[in-house]
Amino acid sequence: MLKQIGSPIKGPSGQLLPLSAGIEVDGTVYLSGQLALCDGRIVGDDIGEQTAMILANIETILATADLTLQDIFKASIWLTRREDFPAFNAVFASKFSEPYPVRSTVVSDLVVDGALIEIEVTATRSRS
Repeated sequence: MLKQIGSPIKGPSGQLLPLSAGIEVDGTVYLSGQLALCDGRIVGDDIGEQTAMILANIETILATADLTLQDIFKASIWLTRREDFPAFNAVFASKFSEPYPVRSTVVSDLVVDGALIEIEVTATRSRS
């Protein structure tokens, strides 16, 4: 059975996007890729600010499912600039402890103007 997690997502122009913030299936929560959105707008001028905003948004969504960042076991990261990796990694590392989630990080264009990073995560109720 599918269970919707989190609130509907508004894009930068204010329209509701045709996607769920997250879906839970059999105790596993899959979150859509998150941008540094606040009130439908990209916030933060640098990678550190945007990474922190995204992780805060992820925490909020996971909390609606009674989960935390420590329940994440997989993260996929898209950066727009290779040189942002060290600053991103420092913020990411400050929010997690061992065992760290498995992770993929790639450099790619993103669809939303001003977005420097997108983070998609998968969490589980059974992580221990």
